[in-house]
Amino acid sequence: MDSTGRDRRVVVAGAVAAVVAGALAARLAGLGARPFHADEARVGYWILDYHATGAWSYRPIVHGPFLFHVNDALFGLFGASDAVARAPVAVVGGLLPGVAWLFRGRLDDTEVIALAGLLAFTPTLVYYSRFMRSDVLVAAFSLAAVGFAVRAHDTGRRWLLPVAAGWLALALTAKENALVYAAMFAGAGALVADRRLLTANPRGLSWTQSLQAGVTRAARGFWAWRRTLAASAVVAGAVFVAFYTPRPVAGGLGAAPTRLPSAVAAGSADAAHALWQTWVVDGVDRDHSYIAYLVAALRTLATTAVVVAGGGVLGFLAERYAADTPRPLVLFAGYWGLASVVVYPAITTVAGAWSVTHAVVPLAIPAAVGIAAVVRTGHSAVASRDTVNAALAGLVLLAAVAQVGVVAAETSYVTPQAGDNPLVQPGQPTSDMHPGLESAASVLGPSTRGDPAAERGAGVVYVGDQFAVSSPFDRGDPARVAGTSWFDRLPLPWYLERANATVTSTPRPDAVVSCDTAAGTASLCDAPVVIAPATHYDELAPTLGDRGYDSVTYELDADGPIIVVFVDTTAPGYEPPTPNK
Repeated sequence: MDSTGRDRRVVVAGAVAAVVAGALAARLAGLGARPFHADEARVGYWILDYHATGAWSYRPIVHGPFLFHVNDALFGLFGASDAVARAPVAVVGGLLPGVAWLFRGRLDDTEVIALAGLLAFTPTLVYYSRFMRSDVLVAAFSLAAVGFAVRAHDTGRRWLLPVAAGWLALALTAKENALVYAAMFAGAGALVADRRLLTANPRGLSWTQSLQAGVTRAARGFWAWRRTLAASAVVAGAVFVAFYTPRPVAGGLGAAPTRLPSAVAAGSADAAHALWQTWVVDGVDRDHSYIAYLVAALRTLATTAVVVAGGGVLGFLAERYAADTPRPLVLFAGYWGLASVVVYPAITTVAGAWSVTHAVVPLAIPAAVGIAAVVRTGHSAVASRDTVNAALAGLVLLAAVAQVGVVAAETSYVTPQAGDNPLVQPGQPTSDMHPGLESAASVLGPSTRGDPAAERGAGVVYVGDQFAVSSPFDRGDPARVAGTSWFDRLPLPWYLERANATVTSTPRPDAVVSCDTAAGTASLCDAPVVIAPATHYDELAPTLGDRGYDSVTYELDADGPIIVVFVDTTAPGYEPPTPNK
């Protein structure tokens, strides 16, 4: 490469690095401001359980082990908080634009920078990079796998292929829909290969001869790379087993090496069977309207990712039908993204905006092609003094930047929990619960976890049929909670578990107010924190108020219940709520 080419690469690399820095800032700023969503709290609660007990095994209901193991380490270093729990997704989402650099051999400089910008600031990706769920992780790791595989092919550096395999395996440790990615890679690759067979036929071969030649080339390629492919399989398997092996079995291998076979089996065959059985065999039936879910996904794309969606379709069509030599990468990403739009409404159990992230990431590649075409048009118009086309190109780019910036700011920072935010899912508290819950935490004593003989009154009492759990369940096993009222409490269990609260419940309000009668129970009457649906406020407030309790109300969901949290202001350590703490 001559000096001009090197200088150009340095400029592009610097631009991508600057975009990555901006993406990290956008994701980490105020990361803990929004209260935990119910889904975040559900998984976060069992991460806290793992952190406290050291016991973990794969349970499909809470998805893959990546967030469990990474957050367990982070909680040990920094303590558990909303921001710390979200940090792994935020950092991965912030680094995602750097993957654009891996495609520099297939995209021009403007396209690489545009791709980085779209991955950095598309509102859907910004919002869900600030959310403790695994969709951005799967998308980012999968795109990195594609990028390293492309670089391995383009440069002949075979060691990059095992790196790609490691990233793909890491995607499977984040969430099981990495299997869907693998299927889409196969389908998109087949469509790209089919087009090449039909168009790249300079010798006038029949389609059967062309197919035979293609299969022969592929077989030779596989044979030439057989050792690298074997190494890739080993790397992928090692990553999978390392993450899926139950704890603390893995920690005891040094003292008991004979456990190694059972640990490997549990982290490989057993985990793979549970994953396949839950998400493929048992998860094929979806009792919902496909059209309704598809319309919801398209609406989300139109409001929060219109630049990627519109630009992706236009870029794909231009590459597919107008380019002299369509680039396989752009076609591959286009097929992958369009398939994601069509497939996810059929396989998801809820019409969540999160599913759109799986289409946005691949569509960013053809969208970058479309944006770069507008940039080149504007540049050519300026050079030729064509003011009309220059102005039009400038307006298109300005509108794209403005739409992305305004929507990202509104959805992620201004109204991140509002009911009318198109990215907010059911289960998101609409008000800031932090001050009241921090006040409640101030009166909760140390945990008795791990000490079955410890006797102490309840720290928190849930009141009412909606929150009461009538039968005991194993708090360490998410599957055992199914069918109880525990899920109706979310996201409160995450915050109370962080405060080491001892929790109990009763369906009867008189159990905490009628303490001088048989209806009352001493341990319930002495609890410093009482949580109930607001419908029980009139039954609880007079008596609890006389005892020195203050109360605050919150909405657990825009369409869900309003709750009231009573805190004993006379309890040792009490701190009043501090707004915007």
